Amino acid sequence: MTTSKFMDINSLTEYIPLTKSTIYSKVCRKQIPFKKIGKKLIFNKLDIDNWINNGGKNTKEENIPSLFV
Repeated sequence: MTTSKFMDINSLTEYIPLTKSTIYSKVCRKQIPFKKIGKKLIFNKLDIDNWINNGGKNTKEENIPSLFV
């Protein structure tokens, strides 16, 4: 059995207990790590594992420019 590094949304719903609509909602709000290739959503298994281990929070910090520094 080979394990793939990447999953589509169907594979992701089998891997974690979330529905497709919940995943789409989280993608829209950028609450789950994903990549988009054309119109297809791709999920990196390692990023999803890290996301789960961090309690469903993204680990990447957004670079927000500080206006009052």
